[in-house]
Amino acid sequence: MKSLILLLLAMAMALSGCDPCDNEISRTVVSPSGKLKAVVFNRNCGATTGFNTQVSIIQAAEPLPGDGGNTLILAGTVPLRLEWRSDSTLRLQGLGAATVFRQSHSAAGVAVEYEN
Repeated sequence: MKSLILLLLAMAMALSGCDPCDNEISRTVVSPSGKLKAVVFNRNCGATTGFNTQVSIIQAAEPLPGDGGNTLILAGTVPLRLEWRSDSTLRLQGLGAATVFRQSHSAAGVAVEYEN
């Protein structure tokens, strides 16, 4: 009976479009003008997925969306360093040998530079 209830709950979540993932913000770095921010976060999608580190560039006044990073997605917990070089350029350092799932060189009108 318990497994039937879990199955029905899982089906209901899938049909409703419910996203079982949570984003936990590690750090936020605001651009020099204060208009944008780069957000480093970990996205947890349950026991079947591993730890990851993600980065999104968004408007400073907006909350972090509930989806994945628009700039960088790495496997594992990676201690990234972020530096705004200007309002239009962000430098990300510390990728090391992490497995990269997404690495955009531009997001939200910002050029993104990477250094290991």
